[in-house]
Amino acid sequence: MSLPAIDPDRSALFLDVDGTLLDIVDHPADVVADDQLVRNVLAAEKRLAGAIALISGRTLAELDRIFAPASLPAAGTHGTEIRLPDGHIEHARTVPLDDDVVAMLKDVADRHPGLLLELKDGGVALHYRRAPQLETEARSAIDHALSAAGTDFRLIDGKMVLEIAPRAHHKGAALERFMRDPVYADRLPVFFGDDVTDEDGFAAVNAMGGISIKVGSLQGSAARHSVPDVAAVRRWLDSFGVARQSA
Repeated sequence: MSLPAIDPDRSALFLDVDGTLLDIVDHPADVVADDQLVRNVLAAEKRLAGAIALISGRTLAELDRIFAPASLPAAGTHGTEIRLPDGHIEHARTVPLDDDVVAMLKDVADRHPGLLLELKDGGVALHYRRAPQLETEARSAIDHALSAAGTDFRLIDGKMVLEIAPRAHHKGAALERFMRDPVYADRLPVFFGDDVTDEDGFAAVNAMGGISIKVGSLQGSAARHSVPDVAAVRRWLDSFGVARQSA
Protein backbone atom coordinates (compact mmCIF):
# COMPACT_ATOMS: atom_id res chain seq x y z
CA MET A 1 0.00 0.00 0.00
CA SER A 2 1.41 3.38 -1.01
CA LEU A 3 -0.56 6.50 -0.23
CA PRO A 4 0.42 10.17 -0.37
CA ALA A 5 1.75 11.61 2.87
CA ILE A 6 -1.10 12.94 5.01
CA ASP A 7 -0.09 15.95 7.10
CA PRO A 8 -2.19 15.95 10.30
CA ASP A 9 -1.79 19.70 10.69
CA ARG A 10 -3.19 20.43 7.23
CA SER A 11 -5.58 17.55 6.52
CA ALA A 12 -9.19 16.67 7.31
CA LEU A 13 -10.02 12.97 7.43
CA PHE A 14 -13.36 11.55 6.29
CA LEU A 15 -14.15 7.86 6.70
CA ASP A 16 -16.91 5.68 5.31
CA VAL A 17 -17.84 2.88 7.74
CA ASP A 18 -19.26 -0.31 6.20
CA GLY A 19 -16.75 -1.84 3.83
CA THR A 20 -14.09 0.70 4.82
CA LEU A 21 -13.54 0.60 8.59
CA LEU A 22 -15.57 -2.54 9.18
CA ASP A 23 -16.31 -5.57 7.03
CA ILE A 24 -19.80 -5.84 5.62
CA VAL A 25 -21.94 -8.51 7.30
CA ASP A 26 -25.25 -10.16 6.43
CA HIS A 27 -27.29 -8.10 8.90
CA PRO A 28 -26.39 -4.39 9.38
CA ALA A 29 -27.49 -4.48 13.02
CA ASP A 30 -24.73 -7.00 13.81
CA VAL A 31 -21.94 -4.51 13.07
CA VAL A 32 -20.04 -3.21 16.12
CA ALA A 33 -16.66 -1.48 16.23
CA ASP A 34 -14.06 -3.24 18.33
CA ASP A 35 -12.24 -1.36 21.09
CA GLN A 36 -9.04 -0.99 19.05
CA LEU A 37 -10.87 0.67 16.17
CA VAL A 38 -12.62 3.11 18.50
CA ARG A 39 -9.29 3.98 20.15
CA ASN A 40 -7.62 4.52 16.78
CA VAL A 41 -10.39 6.76 15.47
CA LEU A 42 -10.28 8.83 18.65
CA ALA A 43 -6.47 9.02 18.40
CA ALA A 44 -6.81 10.28 14.82
CA GLU A 45 -9.37 12.84 15.98
CA LYS A 46 -6.87 14.23 18.50
CA ARG A 47 -4.02 14.25 16.02
CA LEU A 48 -6.15 16.15 13.50
CA ALA A 49 -7.36 18.68 16.10
CA GLY A 50 -10.91 17.44 15.60
CA ALA A 51 -10.89 17.55 11.78
CA ILE A 52 -12.38 14.09 11.27
CA ALA A 53 -15.86 12.79 10.42
CA LEU A 54 -17.64 9.57 9.57
CA ILE A 55 -19.51 9.74 6.24
CA SER A 56 -22.07 6.96 6.08
CA GLY A 57 -25.36 5.75 4.72
CA ARG A 58 -26.27 4.74 8.27
CA THR A 59 -28.19 7.01 10.61
CA LEU A 60 -26.38 8.99 13.31
CA ALA A 61 -28.08 6.80 15.91
CA GLU A 62 -26.63 3.68 14.28
CA LEU A 63 -23.16 5.23 14.06
CA ASP A 64 -23.31 6.08 17.76
CA ARG A 65 -24.33 2.50 18.55
CA ILE A 66 -21.47 1.08 16.51
CA PHE A 67 -18.77 3.38 17.92
CA ALA A 68 -20.04 3.70 21.50
CA PRO A 69 -19.00 5.28 23.77
CA ALA A 70 -17.51 7.66 21.18
CA SER A 71 -19.75 10.30 19.63
CA LEU A 72 -17.95 11.53 16.52
CA PRO A 73 -18.64 14.24 13.97
CA ALA A 74 -20.58 12.42 11.27
CA ALA A 75 -22.84 12.62 8.25
CA GLY A 76 -25.65 10.08 8.50
CA THR A 77 -27.97 8.75 5.80
CA HIS A 78 -25.72 10.10 3.03
CA GLY A 79 -25.82 13.60 4.50
CA THR A 80 -29.47 14.10 5.42
CA GLU A 81 -28.26 14.54 9.02
CA ILE A 82 -24.90 16.05 9.91
CA ARG A 83 -23.32 16.35 13.37
CA LEU A 84 -20.61 18.99 13.49
CA PRO A 85 -17.66 18.94 15.94
CA ASP A 86 -19.49 21.22 18.38
CA GLY A 87 -22.29 18.65 18.64
CA HIS A 88 -24.83 20.65 16.66
CA ILE A 89 -26.92 18.45 14.33
CA GLU A 90 -28.25 19.76 11.03
CA HIS A 91 -31.24 17.94 9.55
CA ALA A 92 -31.85 18.40 5.84
CA ARG A 93 -35.37 18.88 4.63
CA THR A 94 -36.39 15.75 2.77
CA VAL A 95 -39.53 14.75 0.92
CA PRO A 96 -40.91 11.69 2.75
CA LEU A 97 -41.16 8.47 0.80
CA ASP A 98 -44.81 7.64 0.24
CA ASP A 99 -46.24 5.19 2.80
CA ASP A 100 -47.69 3.05 0.02
CA VAL A 101 -44.21 2.65 -1.51
CA VAL A 102 -42.75 1.60 1.84
CA ALA A 103 -45.63 -0.81 2.44
CA MET A 104 -45.12 -2.41 -0.97
CA LEU A 105 -41.43 -3.03 -0.29
CA LYS A 106 -42.18 -4.33 3.20
CA ASP A 107 -44.61 -6.82 1.70
CA VAL A 108 -41.94 -8.01 -0.75
CA ALA A 109 -39.41 -8.44 2.06
CA ASP A 110 -41.95 -10.29 4.22
CA ARG A 111 -42.77 -12.69 1.37
CA HIS A 112 -39.12 -13.46 0.58
CA PRO A 113 -37.12 -14.73 3.57
CA GLY A 114 -33.58 -13.44 3.29
CA LEU A 115 -34.52 -9.97 2.06
CA LEU A 116 -34.15 -7.22 4.66
CA LEU A 117 -35.87 -3.84 4.39
CA GLU A 118 -34.10 -1.06 6.30
CA LEU A 119 -36.06 2.16 6.89
CA LYS A 120 -34.05 5.38 6.68
CA ASP A 121 -34.69 9.10 6.99
CA GLY A 122 -36.33 9.92 3.68
CA GLY A 123 -35.71 6.55 2.07
CA VAL A 124 -35.30 2.77 2.34
CA ALA A 125 -32.67 0.13 1.65
CA LEU A 126 -33.44 -3.40 0.50
CA HIS A 127 -30.64 -5.82 1.39
CA TYR A 128 -30.26 -9.16 -0.39
CA ARG A 129 -26.84 -10.25 0.93
CA ARG A 130 -28.42 -13.12 2.90
CA ALA A 131 -30.27 -14.29 -0.22
CA PRO A 132 -28.27 -13.40 -3.36
CA GLN A 133 -30.54 -15.66 -5.41
CA LEU A 134 -33.29 -13.07 -4.82
CA GLU A 135 -31.43 -10.23 -6.55
CA THR A 136 -33.83 -10.25 -9.51
CA GLU A 137 -36.87 -10.02 -7.24
CA ALA A 138 -35.23 -7.26 -5.19
CA ARG A 139 -34.35 -5.21 -8.28
CA SER A 140 -37.82 -5.59 -9.72
CA ALA A 141 -39.41 -4.38 -6.47
CA ILE A 142 -37.03 -1.42 -6.15
CA ASP A 143 -37.53 -0.40 -9.78
CA HIS A 144 -41.29 -0.41 -9.28
CA ALA A 145 -40.97 1.53 -6.01
CA LEU A 146 -38.62 4.11 -7.55
CA SER A 147 -41.04 4.73 -10.41
CA ALA A 148 -43.80 5.34 -7.88
CA ALA A 149 -41.61 7.50 -5.65
CA GLY A 150 -41.03 10.22 -8.24
CA THR A 151 -38.17 12.46 -9.29
CA ASP A 152 -37.17 13.57 -5.78
CA PHE A 153 -35.51 10.17 -5.25
CA ARG A 154 -32.64 8.23 -6.77
CA LEU A 155 -31.38 4.65 -6.77
CA ILE A 156 -28.12 3.78 -5.00
CA ASP A 157 -26.97 0.41 -6.29
CA GLY A 158 -24.60 -0.76 -3.54
CA LYS A 159 -22.91 -3.99 -2.50
CA MET A 160 -25.87 -6.39 -2.39
CA VAL A 161 -28.16 -3.57 -1.29
CA LEU A 162 -30.51 -1.37 -3.30
CA GLU A 163 -31.39 1.96 -1.76
CA ILE A 164 -33.95 4.62 -2.59
CA ALA A 165 -32.54 7.91 -1.28
CA PRO A 166 -33.30 11.63 -1.57
CA ARG A 167 -31.77 12.91 -4.81
CA ALA A 168 -30.62 16.21 -3.31
CA HIS A 169 -28.42 14.69 -0.59
CA HIS A 170 -25.25 12.68 -1.06
CA LYS A 171 -21.81 12.17 0.47
CA GLY A 172 -20.19 14.79 -1.75
CA ALA A 173 -22.51 17.50 -0.46
CA ALA A 174 -21.90 16.30 3.11
CA LEU A 175 -18.13 16.59 2.66
CA GLU A 176 -18.53 20.08 1.26
CA ARG A 177 -20.61 21.06 4.29
CA PHE A 178 -17.94 19.85 6.69
CA MET A 179 -15.26 21.74 4.79
CA ARG A 180 -17.17 24.99 5.36
CA ASP A 181 -16.93 24.49 9.13
CA PRO A 182 -13.99 26.30 10.81
CA VAL A 183 -12.58 23.03 12.19
CA TYR A 184 -12.04 21.70 8.64
CA ALA A 185 -11.61 24.91 6.63
CA ASP A 186 -8.19 25.54 5.05
CA ARG A 187 -7.34 21.83 5.35
CA LEU A 188 -6.96 19.22 2.64
CA PRO A 189 -9.81 16.67 2.59
CA VAL A 190 -8.86 12.99 2.67
CA PHE A 191 -11.66 10.47 2.08
CA PHE A 192 -11.63 6.67 2.37
CA GLY A 193 -14.63 4.85 0.84
CA ASP A 194 -15.44 1.56 -0.84
CA ASP A 195 -18.75 1.63 -2.69
CA VAL A 196 -20.78 3.41 -5.35
CA THR A 197 -22.31 5.53 -2.58
CA ASP A 198 -18.84 7.03 -2.02
CA GLU A 199 -18.30 8.16 -5.61
CA ASP A 200 -19.92 11.57 -5.00
CA GLY A 201 -17.52 11.97 -2.10
CA PHE A 202 -14.51 11.07 -4.23
CA ALA A 203 -15.57 13.59 -6.88
CA ALA A 204 -16.02 16.35 -4.29
CA VAL A 205 -12.64 15.65 -2.70
CA ASN A 206 -10.93 15.65 -6.11
CA ALA A 207 -12.52 19.00 -6.95
CA MET A 208 -11.08 20.42 -3.72
CA GLY A 209 -7.62 19.10 -4.51
CA GLY A 210 -7.80 16.47 -1.79
CA ILE A 211 -6.91 12.78 -1.55
CA SER A 212 -9.55 10.22 -2.58
CA ILE A 213 -8.88 6.61 -1.57
CA LYS A 214 -10.91 3.61 -2.74
CA VAL A 215 -11.00 0.40 -0.72
CA GLY A 216 -10.75 -2.16 -3.50
CA SER A 217 -10.28 -1.82 -7.24
CA LEU A 218 -10.01 1.62 -8.84
CA GLN A 219 -11.73 0.39 -11.99
CA GLY A 220 -14.66 2.66 -12.79
CA SER A 221 -14.05 4.84 -9.73
CA ALA A 222 -13.36 8.55 -9.43
CA ALA A 223 -10.92 7.82 -6.60
CA ARG A 224 -7.25 8.43 -7.38
CA HIS A 225 -5.65 6.06 -4.88
CA SER A 226 -6.54 2.64 -3.51
CA VAL A 227 -5.93 0.18 -0.70
CA PRO A 228 -6.86 -3.50 -1.07
CA ASP A 229 -9.26 -4.06 1.82
CA VAL A 230 -10.61 -3.10 5.23
CA ALA A 231 -7.56 -4.59 6.93
CA ALA A 232 -5.32 -2.17 5.01
CA VAL A 233 -7.39 0.82 6.16
CA ARG A 234 -7.20 -0.43 9.73
CA ARG A 235 -3.40 -0.79 9.50
CA TRP A 236 -3.08 2.73 8.14
CA LEU A 237 -5.30 4.13 10.88
CA ASP A 238 -3.34 2.25 13.53
CA SER A 239 -0.08 3.73 12.19
CA PHE A 240 -1.63 7.19 12.21
CA GLY A 241 -2.46 6.80 15.91
CA VAL A 242 0.99 5.44 16.76
CA ALA A 243 2.58 8.43 15.02
CA ARG A 244 0.47 10.73 17.19
CA GLN A 245 1.58 9.04 20.38
CA SER A 246 5.27 9.18 19.42
CA ALA A 247 5.18 12.78 18.17
